[in-house]
Amino acid sequence: METGILAETKHKKTRTATNVKTWLFATSNNAEKIIVPLKSRFFMVKLEPYTYEQFYHITVQLLTQSQQHKVKEEIAEAAAEAVWNKIKSANVRDCVKIGRMAKSIEDVNFIVDAFQ
Repeated sequence: METGILAETKHKKTRTATNVKTWLFATSNNAEKIIVPLKSRFFMVKLEPYTYEQFYHITVQLLTQSQQHKVKEEIAEAAAEAVWNKIKSANVRDCVKIGRMAKSIEDVNFIVDAFQ
C-alpha cells in the first residue's frame, strides 16, 4: 500500500497495477495475538459488544432472510435466546450452527444442552 502497487498472484502468474489508491480493512475477534509489526500497519478500532436487542435482531434477520440459511422464525428466535441466556455467548456463529441443525424448538434445546 505504501508503494501504490497492487499485485495479484494466481497459478504462478502475477499481474500488477501501479498508482492504485487502495484501502485494506481487516477484522479480528482477538487482536492480542497479532504481532506488533503487523498491528502497526493498521488503525485499530474496537467495537462495543452487541446488546441483547441487537444480537437478537441480527440473528433472526440472518437466519430467516438469508437465502443461505432459510430457518423458521421461531427456531431463529429460540436459538438467539438460548445462545445469549444459556450459553452466555454473543457469537452469532453459534446461532447459525444451531439454527441450521434444528428443525424444531425441542431440537434447539437439545443442541444447546449438548453444546454446554
